[in-house]
Amino acid sequence: MMQPRITAGLTRRGLTLGTASAALAVGSVALAACGGAGADSGSGGAVKPPVKLTYLSWRPIAMEQFAPAWKAYQTKNNATIEVDPSGLGNQEKLITMFASDSGPDLWDANTSHLPKMYDNGFVLELTKYLSRDKIALDKDWAPLGIERWRQKTYAVPYWLEPFGIFYNKSLFRARGVDDPWEKSKGSWTLEQMVDAARKVNNPSQDVYGMQWGMGDYHGIGPLIWSHNVSHLQYDPQMKFDLQLPQFGNALNTALDWMNRQKFNIVGPAAEMADSRTRLLAGKPGIDQPNGWNLFSSGKIGIHYRSVNDWRRMWNSIGTAFEWDMLPVPTMNGKPGAAWSAGHPVCAYGKTKSPDACWDFAKFLMEDEFQGFLAENQFLVPAKKKHQARFFRAPEQYKYQHPTVFADVYKKPYGIYWSHYRAGEDSALYNAEIGKIIKGEMSVQGTLKDLETRLNALIDTGPGENPFKGIRWPIQPK
Repeated sequence: MMQPRITAGLTRRGLTLGTASAALAVGSVALAACGGAGADSGSGGAVKPPVKLTYLSWRPIAMEQFAPAWKAYQTKNNATIEVDPSGLGNQEKLITMFASDSGPDLWDANTSHLPKMYDNGFVLELTKYLSRDKIALDKDWAPLGIERWRQKTYAVPYWLEPFGIFYNKSLFRARGVDDPWEKSKGSWTLEQMVDAARKVNNPSQDVYGMQWGMGDYHGIGPLIWSHNVSHLQYDPQMKFDLQLPQFGNALNTALDWMNRQKFNIVGPAAEMADSRTRLLAGKPGIDQPNGWNLFSSGKIGIHYRSVNDWRRMWNSIGTAFEWDMLPVPTMNGKPGAAWSAGHPVCAYGKTKSPDACWDFAKFLMEDEFQGFLAENQFLVPAKKKHQARFFRAPEQYKYQHPTVFADVYKKPYGIYWSHYRAGEDSALYNAEIGKIIKGEMSVQGTLKDLETRLNALIDTGPGENPFKGIRWPIQPK
């Protein structure tokens, strides 16, 4: 049965955890332990000494959702976890804390910033703990690809974020588009997807066939990875390959959908921008409490995005229309490839409580908390045995097929691009491709120069290739 959504109450003082009997302030407020002295550690009845850990996050809604489970952990382990939700994801605050030797004990990592943190000693190496506790990370969990750096493990995954396609069944029906689940059990081709987008598209009514962000190198990735090649590569050499024929074809396809056929609402045309504004009408973003996105409006036929949008849209869509999920379509007979995001948890290299940090990190990735994530369908558990419980249709949408997202890992897929200057790589790529999308620069003559500039930014520090053995797209095991 679908669980009620726990939402944050926004006030001038910050965020409150109404259902968790705890407060989450903008600064740092404790999720206080209820057990106090004498709490059973769960290890032969021994009493653990009290411990206080600080946790920096940039995901306040998740912190509220997690609060009941974290409260139980604190009671059992005589611990206090002080949560600061103001990390914001840009890592500036975290870097400042490191510079003053006052980093948080644990934090929700931003994947693109981790490599330099590893080499600078800011992150606690976990290899010995994994070995001691006989944790087979690759066997029982689904790693994100950034936990290890030069064959050493510094972070652990506790949630995953596979991408796929949401589609508006009601719009398909109204426009006479065959439903792929009714016709072919959820399989479809790129040509069928484009045909559906064309038929749904009606800009004069603020209705668009598609919403698929293709201005960054992850968004355009499925159009390339589905051919079992990649414009980004880790091994044997870390590089961009924008001269790859499949990349040029993918970019031209994306431009066609946005600029010529104009069924992808993310295009630069003024009427598309106006429609985006009207459809959202000042509503909070999808990552906010009771948030919305363009698909929630009921005016978008196809929406390529993270599994995280699934639960977020339960409230905004309700019963306004029928919607479901589909895989990335097949291309030239090859299975459609998607992307897998997610951010691991890290512990501070200079923490005064390394064992306690590991205990809590291990709790996040083990059965009790992984089962909690799955049961409440908050986030996809990283531990494989719990994923099936997460991927179940909710009571109000019994007809849906969320296992589409689980199938991402059964086909080739992309992961995060990461190195010392990955943020600069991303900003440069987005800016230059953005100029091509707007017609300010031509495809020919731009890509070679851009490839050279992007590759010049790649920096993995001293030593061997840190991603040795990882080739894009990632192949299913």
